[in-house]
Amino acid sequence: MRLPELKLSEVSDPRAKRGQRWRLEQLLRSVLVGIMAGSKSLADIEKLTSEMSQSMSKMLGLCRRVADTTMRDALCKFDMHSLGSLRQALHRVIKSAQRRKALEPQGLPFGVVAMDGKATALCAWDDDIAQKHANEQTHHAYGLMRTVTCTLSSAVAKPCLDAIAIAPKTNEMGFFKAAFVQLCENFSSLFTLVTYDAGVSSEDNGQAVVDAGKHYLFGLKNENRLMFQLAKDLLQNKPVLAKTIDVLSNKKTTTRTLRMVEQSPLPSGQNELCWSHTRTLLSVTATFEEDGKVVAQETRYFNSSLTPDALEAAQWLRVVREHWGVENNNHNTFDKIFREDDKPFITYDTKGAYAVLLLRRIAYTMLALYRSVSQRSEDKRQTPWRDLLRSIYNALIAASDAHLIGLREPKHKDAIAFL
Repeated sequence: MRLPELKLSEVSDPRAKRGQRWRLEQLLRSVLVGIMAGSKSLADIEKLTSEMSQSMSKMLGLCRRVADTTMRDALCKFDMHSLGSLRQALHRVIKSAQRRKALEPQGLPFGVVAMDGKATALCAWDDDIAQKHANEQTHHAYGLMRTVTCTLSSAVAKPCLDAIAIAPKTNEMGFFKAAFVQLCENFSSLFTLVTYDAGVSSEDNGQAVVDAGKHYLFGLKNENRLMFQLAKDLLQNKPVLAKTIDVLSNKKTTTRTLRMVEQSPLPSGQNELCWSHTRTLLSVTATFEEDGKVVAQETRYFNSSLTPDALEAAQWLRVVREHWGVENNNHNTFDKIFREDDKPFITYDTKGAYAVLLLRRIAYTMLALYRSVSQRSEDKRQTPWRDLLRSIYNALIAASDAHLIGLREPKHKDAIAFL
């Protein structure tokens, strides 16, 4: 019932008008519901459309089987303009959820966006989306489609706000400013703080965030030698301000502790150890125990433009931990549940592959909002992803008119395009 919010009819159709047997919105809807039902290929989606119950076919506007070649041909004709309009469909899902108060920050006074890069190997490359690489052992060429995933980590559903394609001639560090500008253009009202790992940590990138009226939390590693060493020296004797204990089993536990120190501002260039806009240095130490014995320990360091009093100590630790929502909730789900790396649907056309990637983000976000927000029972909100996808599949092939009676009608004016 949320599908009309996407306004798939507004996605720019790059195909020639002559000879069209399917509207583009019908083909996109087929791929989208197929992904939501756990299909691992366009051939699986074709089979799903042939098995779909008559009632669901009518509701979705799919009067007959949709051939996998038809879906593939349409997706492979996408150009950058059409892909941009498909990204806007994802944006509409987010903005609709924002209007119904489904994206409120949990345990934090403001919204936080976690950003991280993801790469998918393809059999093709171009000048817009996929970068050409060569296998070091076989010397075979392949394409790498790299995107920046933007996740609203402060929301309970951890929805994907955007998946921005990294230009082939640059990397995450060089592309951060462009990605951040696009994030602010579309979702500025949703967040105050942006988090990223050490892959984009630089004074210029931090300055770009501050100049936009936002704040950053960046990871620090040995590559940032001066500030990394400063953080390590200043924090080693500081008291623990917050702690969490996760019990993984009867014998395994993980304890995380936070230490923090305020950094006094200095004019740019007068402190070579620390950026002029950094106000807080912090560390999080993870201690892994088994049978009461420490088996491993890891400390990670961060810097932020927020002052220490902007958040309580427990909230600082929460922000650091929830940064990995972009990896654990988004990327992990794409790879393990939707099998994105193993089953990308399209590998010989870069723009077709990116179109599928965007549809997969739309499917994930809609299901994540349904699972974590729409469901009222706490048990149902813990439904495993595979069970959720199977329930979608069962509904598509088994729902009858009797099951659909009483469903609330979509309020959106474009709902008539659905039928």
